[in-house]
Amino acid sequence: MRQIILFFLSILALVLWGCEENSPLVPESQQVVVRAYIYANEPVDDIQLTTTYSITSEDTVGAPLNDATISLVKNGQTYALVPSAGDSGYYHYPGDDLQVDVGDEFEIVVEHNGETITGKTMVPSPPVDVAISKDVYTIDTSAFGFRGDTSSVTVSWNQEDEDTFYFIVVENIEAELVYIDERFGDMLRGIRRFRSHPIKDDEYQIQRFDLTFQGMHDVRVYKVNQEYADLYEFGLQDSRNLNEPKSNIQNGLGVFAGFSSATVQFTVSVTE
Repeated sequence: MRQIILFFLSILALVLWGCEENSPLVPESQQVVVRAYIYANEPVDDIQLTTTYSITSEDTVGAPLNDATISLVKNGQTYALVPSAGDSGYYHYPGDDLQVDVGDEFEIVVEHNGETITGKTMVPSPPVDVAISKDVYTIDTSAFGFRGDTSSVTVSWNQEDEDTFYFIVVENIEAELVYIDERFGDMLRGIRRFRSHPIKDDEYQIQRFDLTFQGMHDVRVYKVNQEYADLYEFGLQDSRNLNEPKSNIQNGLGVFAGFSSATVQFTVSVTE
């Protein structure tokens, strides 16, 4: 999903350039692109800055920015973020005194090259009545391959309204990983976690080919706030008839969004 949103932000940058009087092919200056997500009751570590790029460039994503000054403001208190490891453009909060709670209002402030970029968001309430269809999902590995396996486990919730987006994160939480089927270990490359695309629905089917390992899995259902939903719906438009995208970032591009989640669990076992 992270790659999907980066793609949408790239389109957003090109569309906004196209709205200006000067040619979008050779922009006068790069702009800061903010992709900042905060999650209720989780550490702050999903904040990324990149640059825009010219439509004539062979690049498909802007260069990461690692030299900005970023802070989050909550209830008048400022929390300074620091660059994460590597040349990734990611930032995180290093302390343990910043709590992200449902209903909190946050402002992000980015200082870069004498420019100040800001945005605001609120952390939404979590999904309610989240349930899993079975506590144990047993997979038959006696047949070679699993493309014909239509079995699944379903996570469901009470959909707030027909316009609300949700996405699902499934993660194996075992300390020692055991493949469901060793024959596919090299192909699956040890993937213990996956995310769904955002959906407007009240359930999601986790299928056999979504899973790699046996054991206990967390299933987190996230409710998406409006800022993220606006960006996602922009990316779903017909490219021949794009409307100008919405953005809650001032003096820059991108999105600052809050999320909240509810968690259920199930165990994967195998039979031969």
